[in-house]
Amino acid sequence: MIAPHILVIFGASGDLANRKLVPAVFELYKGGYLPENFALLGVGRTDMTDDDFRQKVVFNSDHLDRSGADSDQIQDYADRLFYLDIADYTGEADIAHLEVKLCQLDEQMGTASNYIFYLSTPPKLYSSVPAALHKAGLSRREEGWSRLVIEKPFGYDEATAIELNSTIQQYFDEDDIYRIDHYLGKETVQNLLVTRFANGFFEPLWNRNYIHSVQITAAETVGVGDRGGYYDDSGALRDMIQNHLLQVLAHVAMEPPLRADAKSIRDEKLKLFRSIRPIEGEDVGKFAVRGQYVETEIDGKIQKGYLQEKGVPQDSKTATYVALKCYIDNWRWAGVPFFVRTGKNLPMKLTEIVITFSNPPQRIFADMAEEEAIGCDNRL
Repeated sequence: MIAPHILVIFGASGDLANRKLVPAVFELYKGGYLPENFALLGVGRTDMTDDDFRQKVVFNSDHLDRSGADSDQIQDYADRLFYLDIADYTGEADIAHLEVKLCQLDEQMGTASNYIFYLSTPPKLYSSVPAALHKAGLSRREEGWSRLVIEKPFGYDEATAIELNSTIQQYFDEDDIYRIDHYLGKETVQNLLVTRFANGFFEPLWNRNYIHSVQITAAETVGVGDRGGYYDDSGALRDMIQNHLLQVLAHVAMEPPLRADAKSIRDEKLKLFRSIRPIEGEDVGKFAVRGQYVETEIDGKIQKGYLQEKGVPQDSKTATYVALKCYIDNWRWAGVPFFVRTGKNLPMKLTEIVITFSNPPQRIFADMAEEEAIGCDNRL
């Protein structure tokens, strides 16, 4: 049974909350996965009332899937949404306002002082917001519990990731910290583990003896839009590959976990990541392709080039397209190339995994025309 709680979304006036977070919570609501005593508190810098927030993310949202819900259910969900505008996510006075609002909602909604803090904020606030919450007594508490949810990018590189980890562990216990990757919520990604480990046909073939190569592609037709300021500090490598697509790669290539629980799956992913062959500086040109999208026409519409996007410096070298050739140096995958690629403003939207099996020892259809041998394609 899920305990009563308040989900607090920092950065709730932004794009991620409107497109992904609030609609995802609505799906949980429709499925009966939320407790009866539940509230969602959006915290943002935009001046809005509770009703303004509800209109934006529920009634006027194009991202909320209303199928399977009647008007009373939609209204009930909206009534559980609240909003608090604060100028500074880390300021003492503003966090004090947050504490007061939480106490009011606890009394109004019966949420028992249980809070989940979701940081949909610029990454530079990932350490300062937990510090401010701790100072206000909202992290480790004797009454109720608190959880902290942080999305990617978790640090800028290894050193900053270690530093961030150490910092937030000063304010929240390890079991209360959730470092998440929303790509793992995709049904296709979740189904990968079932496809591999519950299928007696695939598992014996899932190795270097039978697989020639693996391709993982995530192509988008949209550009960076209004996220240019954030994106230019990240680029395709940090925005997509080092989190989303590495997680997909792990699901494809990891060893069977001992159990289907979070710790066992994490342990196998960690072994896999340690087996990925590093790309040395002098070899980058052999294993990586990087590029930026330029102004072009897609579906009859002129699309801006990356350097024309809002917040992007004119001399930016940030890559919006990256393709990598990776090798996993373990017994299962030694010698098998993994091709990982992603990009924005591409001609088609596509997320796919292509498994190419090795050719049989004798190609008896080698003399046939390609169109006649199309049924012999050895990809999955």
